[in-house]
Amino acid sequence: MKKTLIALAVLGTCAGAAYAQTNVTIYGTVDTGLIKETGSDVRMGSNEDSRIGFKGTEELGSGMKATFQLERRFSLNNGTKFSGNNALDILQGADPDGEDGVEWQGAANVGLQGEAWGAVRLGRVNDIAIENFGALDPFAYYGVGSAMGGYNILYSEELANTIRYDSPSWAGFGFNLSYTLGQDTHHGNGSDIFGGKGYDDYGNDGFGIGLKYDNGPLMLTANYDRLADSDKSWLWNAGGAYIYQGFKVSVGYQSTKVKSAAMNVLSGGDINADVDQKDWLVGLQYNTGPHTVKFSYNRGEVESHTEYDGKANKYSLGYTYDMSKRTSLYAMVAYTDSDNDSVGEIYNSNDVADDSVTGVQIGMTHRF
Repeated sequence: MKKTLIALAVLGTCAGAAYAQTNVTIYGTVDTGLIKETGSDVRMGSNEDSRIGFKGTEELGSGMKATFQLERRFSLNNGTKFSGNNALDILQGADPDGEDGVEWQGAANVGLQGEAWGAVRLGRVNDIAIENFGALDPFAYYGVGSAMGGYNILYSEELANTIRYDSPSWAGFGFNLSYTLGQDTHHGNGSDIFGGKGYDDYGNDGFGIGLKYDNGPLMLTANYDRLADSDKSWLWNAGGAYIYQGFKVSVGYQSTKVKSAAMNVLSGGDINADVDQKDWLVGLQYNTGPHTVKFSYNRGEVESHTEYDGKANKYSLGYTYDMSKRTSLYAMVAYTDSDNDSVGEIYNSNDVADDSVTGVQIGMTHRF
């Protein structure tokens, strides 16, 4: 159950009225289960990242609030912190193997919010293009059934060193803007990976823009994202969803251009070429009472003039049973057919290098 602490309770006796308008919420997700995929043994894994977070607001008057959020991801199976680093983390110097995972991977930001003008946050925030496009995937980028967009080479669910603005909603219309400051691209070895551009070059900064209409049964979105410290690599996506009597139908398209210098870093030196990636999504979801059935078809294409060229098709089927508002059981199966093992390594869960992979996953999620 979500717990709202007025004046932080523990500090209330000494803080007095100074914290009277501050609200802090502790929230989280714990998720684990079993996964079996072609070419690998049964392993424990999650559908969603387990996490614990703290978010709060302080009323400042005149409809304005101060906001903050801290969220830490972790592995429920062994209790260790989340070790995955997204594309931006790696480009800004984190270990590609995830050995030095970000401490507050899910969020670390502070900001201001106004009823009339929207919200501004600074720190580690959600990537606009990934957030808006992810709403189209019945599997929400999670688990073996995840859309191929979730395996995008530039996938960065959260962006560090970022300023983000979210507009109010005007009859369903809204927009998002973000600007990410570039970091030291030398990676400690004295050589600039971007061909003479130092980290003082503002060309290494990133930015994002998102447009969205979400009103009643219809949702439409279009987004553009240039990732910081990526030699101006970019992605754009667009799509929509419609809900009718428990059915939700969604379609989406995503196109990505990864420059060779960034690709060299992200692949650990395996690929030193420009890479074009295209992903299509068709999703269908039906909800009745505690039951939800999901299906998606995905198609991905990679063009790099290397062994990683090729196409992949993915079919996913899933079922979720809500035992309560906070606890659910899930099961899913997915089949991915790729042109070759190298393309399969990009699009298969857990980096399984096989041209045809079937994955099965069962588990349990609890939210508080």
